[in-house]
Amino acid sequence: MLLSQLQTRIAGFYAAPIAYDVYDFLITDPATAAALTPAGATTGNQERLLVRDTPSDLELSLFIDAAVLASLSDDDPTVSLHDGNLNEFLIALEGVSHLQYLIFRAEQSHPVSLLELELQAEVDKYVASAELISSQGNGHIPSALHTRLFEDVRFDDQLPAAEQSRYVEANRLAARYCHELRRRFPGHHHQASFVRELRGFYRMTEHQKIKRILALS
Repeated sequence: MLLSQLQTRIAGFYAAPIAYDVYDFLITDPATAAALTPAGATTGNQERLLVRDTPSDLELSLFIDAAVLASLSDDDPTVSLHDGNLNEFLIALEGVSHLQYLIFRAEQSHPVSLLELELQAEVDKYVASAELISSQGNGHIPSALHTRLFEDVRFDDQLPAAEQSRYVEANRLAARYCHELRRRFPGHHHQASFVRELRGFYRMTEHQKIKRILALS
């Protein structure tokens, strides 16, 4: 199924498998997701990772709207990723990225900040999109992809200031990092050094990721 395929791709990029499948946590009904969302949190989006950290366990649910999944079922991005299905693909991929990363870090007893979670998801969206476009075409990754993902974006004005600021900062940092990936590794997925860079970055803390981005620039 599509979300499992995306999870497998992400785990493969980073050599970071986890012992759970994304469908074990999936919610597709907006009303159910809204009922599980803490009071005051955003409920109008089509993707949401719901987390409750208890003294004995980490309880997770991943909401991806059924309409998004239905659209991707009708126009499978793993067969052809294009402008018509890119938005839904990115919504689904972001949810899978959040779940995969949080569980991977939790299994190693490492804390995860909200900025770190969003930053890694932004990088994952670029890397996964580039890999699909490259494999579906002639190996070329169009420069317009970076513009589409990091510049042609809008942020919800209804979000609380702190939350909007976090999304803006994650976008800014990921744009800088992915630009440097393009510059330093033009062959991307065919270069061992590119894979080493990605896998090392994935395992860094928020502070280390930001330091790495600034060092690459």
